[in-house]
Amino acid sequence: MSDVKEPRDISHCKAVFDPPLTAAPLRLAVPIFMATSLLFFFSLYLGVPYLRRAGASWFTIFNLVLAVPMFILVLATFIAYRSEGRPLVWEAMRDRLRLQRMDLAAWIWAAALSIFMYGGKFSVALAFGLAFVALTSEKHRGSKSILRTITGVGVFLAVSWSLWQAKPWLAHLPLHSEPAALRDFLAQFATDTFMGIPLRGNWWVAPYYAVVLVLGNVAGEELWWRGYLLPRQELAHGAATWLIHGILWAAFHLFFQTTLWDMVHMIPTCCALAFVAQHTRNTWPGVFGHTFGNSFLLLQIIRGITD
Repeated sequence: MSDVKEPRDISHCKAVFDPPLTAAPLRLAVPIFMATSLLFFFSLYLGVPYLRRAGASWFTIFNLVLAVPMFILVLATFIAYRSEGRPLVWEAMRDRLRLQRMDLAAWIWAAALSIFMYGGKFSVALAFGLAFVALTSEKHRGSKSILRTITGVGVFLAVSWSLWQAKPWLAHLPLHSEPAALRDFLAQFATDTFMGIPLRGNWWVAPYYAVVLVLGNVAGEELWWRGYLLPRQELAHGAATWLIHGILWAAFHLFFQTTLWDMVHMIPTCCALAFVAQHTRNTWPGVFGHTFGNSFLLLQIIRGITD
């Protein structure tokens, strides 16, 4: 009798471990974007005035109407992940949500995206330069591929710059009205206070908000949009996915967009993040870019604490 074991057929195990993705064309993706946006609409437009009438503090309101829905997106990601029949093991979640280790090129793409999303006088030029460096760092790319991609990046950045010059015209075109309760809520993000809490000397506010920003805002959106939905959209739209996804993601923020300018000025950064996520097939560059791009309020809080 031989001691050599017969090789096992692992094809069935692999199929269970990594079931095939289903495509998400517009007829499926648009309702997902709309339903997620409505979650925030109901929370902000109904929850804020209700909680104010009930006597809740601004800090309590912030947690209930904004932080909680952000964390709901994290939960929704794992519910959707499990609905695909995937196991709760890190390797499977890493591969499905594209949380692979970043190589040098991915880190450079993350830097380019971070600068572009944060903005500033030289952000477009710096982002273009870093995108070129990132492309040349991708060992599998030939000169023709690099030239074609960097030309596309350059055209996109030029169009983005042109869109941002349209503010004087688009800022006067309303999309919907902003309730007074929501205006009062947004006014609580002040330079010296945060949700009614004086900032000076209150160091706990900075780590608290950092947790909400990274684990709620950024993790929620990046896992839900780029980790879960983007790969499914790629099966339906191919190379154009980043543009479709980016426009839909910009429109998702309609609950904060009261003018056409509010929406249009977000389209370039939303599309850029989607492009980097699709190009690198990695969610991490978007996590870093999104965090850096949304760090203005955190920096404002730190300045308020130290002043």
